[in-house]
Amino acid sequence: MSGFVRAPGAGETYEFDGAVFTVKATGADTEGRVSVMEQEAPVGLVVAPHTHEGEDEMFHVLAGRVGGRCGDEEFTAETGGFIFLPRDVEHTLWVLGDETVRMLTICGPAKFDQLVRDQGRRRG
Repeated sequence: MSGFVRAPGAGETYEFDGAVFTVKATGADTEGRVSVMEQEAPVGLVVAPHTHEGEDEMFHVLAGRVGGRCGDEEFTAETGGFIFLPRDVEHTLWVLGDETVRMLTICGPAKFDQLVRDQGRRRG
């Protein structure tokens, strides 16, 4: 494996589950260790409760505010905030306020990127 750099705006972009994901690093890029995607979630988006089997999910909020639930605990995060959702625990997210949310979505080991690529609608 070797290092790499993605230019601003680079990466395949997909519409998936009401949001837009631009893939920055795939499981193939990182030998399955981690995937990284930039996500834009529109005002009003509510992600249905779900679980990632064997995969942790993390978000760095780049802009906007999100609410969510992980297990029985609710949370909010805003610009600059960080969210960690452990594997095998049901969770959900929703956009708060009137601003599109931008987040860096990081998953490890890498699985979610392949789901987005398989089930999403590619842009461009």
